[in-house]
Amino acid sequence: MHPFEPLIGPEPNPAPASMEAASPLPEESNPAAASVGIGHALWGWVLPVTVFFSVIILVVYVTPYLIVNWRMAEAQADAEATYLKRRAELKAESEHAEQQLQVLDKRVHLVSLGFREVVRKMTPKVVNIGNYREPRQGESLENAIVLFDPETQRRYVQAGVGTGILVKPGYVLTNHHVVKSAQRLRLTFASGRSIGLDPETVSSDDVTDLAVVRIPDPPPDKLKDDLNFSTEFADSDKDVQVGDFALAIGSPLGLRQTVTQGVISAKGRLLTKLLVELLQTDAAINPGNSGGPLFDQYGRIMGINVAIATDNGGNQGIGFAIPSNTAKKVFEQLVAQGEVPRGYIGIGLDNLPGQAIKKLGLADQGCVLITQVMPKEPGEKAGLQAGDIVVRFNDEPLMAGLAMRQLRQLIADTDPDGQITLEILRDGKRQNVPVKVGKRPTNLPQL
Repeated sequence: MHPFEPLIGPEPNPAPASMEAASPLPEESNPAAASVGIGHALWGWVLPVTVFFSVIILVVYVTPYLIVNWRMAEAQADAEATYLKRRAELKAESEHAEQQLQVLDKRVHLVSLGFREVVRKMTPKVVNIGNYREPRQGESLENAIVLFDPETQRRYVQAGVGTGILVKPGYVLTNHHVVKSAQRLRLTFASGRSIGLDPETVSSDDVTDLAVVRIPDPPPDKLKDDLNFSTEFADSDKDVQVGDFALAIGSPLGLRQTVTQGVISAKGRLLTKLLVELLQTDAAINPGNSGGPLFDQYGRIMGINVAIATDNGGNQGIGFAIPSNTAKKVFEQLVAQGEVPRGYIGIGLDNLPGQAIKKLGLADQGCVLITQVMPKEPGEKAGLQAGDIVVRFNDEPLMAGLAMRQLRQLIADTDPDGQITLEILRDGKRQNVPVKVGKRPTNLPQL
């Protein structure tokens, strides 16, 4: 028997008797048969091995992908559940706090329990605002806070952080300097939800350092509950007095929803960079609190935090807030018109030298020198002249030492087309000059 016969089939039938039997070939003289046999033998075990290792490789490469996607789906589901739970908790706490505040006797100042309920009421209305810009070419981002915005598919570098307050659904009030020069904004709500916005959604007023951020209407479905809040303003002239309790919520140094407490330390403060009288408070205010609310024991906005006085860059117990009456007026104008129209009469102002003040007998009262009268502007039309000295505005004396600042603010706060009366001193004689106020052009220093 041929040594390869059992591998290739049964022994063939013998040739017919009439045919001459073929003599078998020796093994070394039949190389083709040997080669076929070896091929069949190799194919019999190579194919299963190849399939086995292919499956192993496929499993090795596909399994991590499946695991990652499974874990991502699981994490996303967990995050969604956390957001929904937190949002429901915030809503329930806010509604409960509102009920509690109505029950508590408002004749008694709310102290520990009252503050707790007020904070719960206000927390869902406070928004963290991130100001972002695009990275500069060649800029090192090693120590930068970088945001990848999925809506624009771009990276941004954090330029600053501040706070805002939902005054009514879809409208966030904050500081102008919080959103200034932003190329992208990221608003994060108390629930943890956030939304990216373009700077076109912002209306600003740099004179009072206030701005309004508009959330697109209709908002994303996931944010509807986060945006459905309104906040009441206190009357900063009547309701807010020195010594009143004050609470602040903000993002100092990026720490969201931080609550601090103090009192109203003073009213009517003036800072060089702002043309508005300010509230002073000792509630801790730090970088990141800007644009956030200063509110009273009933959860009403007393002011919008805007600045601090410090010699070390941090909180020293001297913070300032834009009074609620000013903030409310500016908010309404920005929402309705997109700008704040201001009074303008086209004059240049300067302080009088001390010797001139004494010589004119004005040492005990405020006075301002008119240095320039712009042609064809309301001041010239009313008859004002360079060299006139303003001593009263609408029969009210100007404050000594702050007269020029005060007069600028009084004119700016007058509505365009309004009427004012300036009492002036000209050639040693006093006279009243009625002036019809015009509208202040953009970026003009003169009033």
